[in-house]
Amino acid sequence: GTTLASGGNDNKLCLWDASSSAASFGPRYTLTDHQAAVKAVAWSPHERNLLATGGGTADRCIKFWNSQTGSLLNSIDTGSQVCALQWNPYE
Repeated sequence: GTTLASGGNDNKLCLWDASSSAASFGPRYTLTDHQAAVKAVAWSPHERNLLATGGGTADRCIKFWNSQTGSLLNSIDTGSQVCALQWNPYE
């Protein structure tokens, strides 16, 4: 793909267009749905444009995004901060 995802302590998930010089002007999307730092980011190995992110202590959610549209697809409260994410490579 051509999208770069970054998350930080400002609770923001930024999606950048890595194939364009427009990236120098800022992210394509700045998503603010997390209530704590974005501590984990993982691209789906099975579905193009599907991104999972994990939030810190005050958030406790795994969120699933369509990186093409910037839309939030689903959010799951895990009950604990999410420090890492890994997709099952077989399913």
